[in-house]
Amino acid sequence: MRAFTGPVPAPPPPGRFERPPVPDDVRHRLEVAGNRARRSVLDPLARERGTGTVGFPRRLNLPSLDGATAAAVQIDETTCGAAVLAMLGLAGDPRAALRLASGDPADGFARLQRAVHAATNRRALGPAGWPRSYGTPPWGAARFASYGGVRYVHRVAGPRAVLETAVAAARAGVPVPLYTGGDVTGGWEAAVPRHVVLLTLADGAGSGGSAVLYEPSGAGLHTVPVAALLDPPPVPPPGATLSPSTADRTAARVRKALTAAFGGWPHVVWALLPERPGRWRAGAAGETMETD
Repeated sequence: MRAFTGPVPAPPPPGRFERPPVPDDVRHRLEVAGNRARRSVLDPLARERGTGTVGFPRRLNLPSLDGATAAAVQIDETTCGAAVLAMLGLAGDPRAALRLASGDPADGFARLQRAVHAATNRRALGPAGWPRSYGTPPWGAARFASYGGVRYVHRVAGPRAVLETAVAAARAGVPVPLYTGGDVTGGWEAAVPRHVVLLTLADGAGSGGSAVLYEPSGAGLHTVPVAALLDPPPVPPPGATLSPSTADRTAARVRKALTAAFGGWPHVVWALLPERPGRWRAGAAGETMETD
């Protein structure tokens, strides 16, 4: 595990990352589509809907031109990582999103997951492949992951700076895949990736504001406080009685929402962080940044 504790990439500068441009052919095709269909193609992660409410997840549907409402759900217990990387890719490639929306979205998403899974696991152990039954390894996911011109590196989520950088990237408009799993309080060696979710959006500053995570087993968009994402509320010991205080009830509600957002697991144990592209222009809040 210590081999994956390299330097944490610098977080994006304040401002907004400029979303990948819409090619002319895609723009022309969408001119005759309805508003709902157009939004589903240009905003596959539904980020324009905002952060939502803690404890009330929303369903993420796949892009569709004919109004189909197929959920963006993983096809089996091994493809959570493939589903997350597929949605990340669709968000960064309007042409790919339009291609999916033009056919049977559910069938297309299933085929896309299988293709992504094969690509991430190929040569994941040197010349050998990673067993499909073990899901998607973080290093294979990092090699494949892309959002427009942004590439990713993988880091164990031991240092707080890893999650702080993930939140900063989401605030700048760059989604971040997160691996969740077991308890890391005993050291990084105890971190075991079990599931993959996607940090799609975050607002606020510092430890304030809210974040949204796409959880592929249920195609849910879960809202959690940024403070809880950075420092999850402690789990009470077995047999502990919940205090009737407002603070304890709030902590329990946040813990429940966070666990649901993590696919049933308590912690983030690994993250794919965006590397600074060749040209990433800093600007004041509200301005855009560009990449080559």
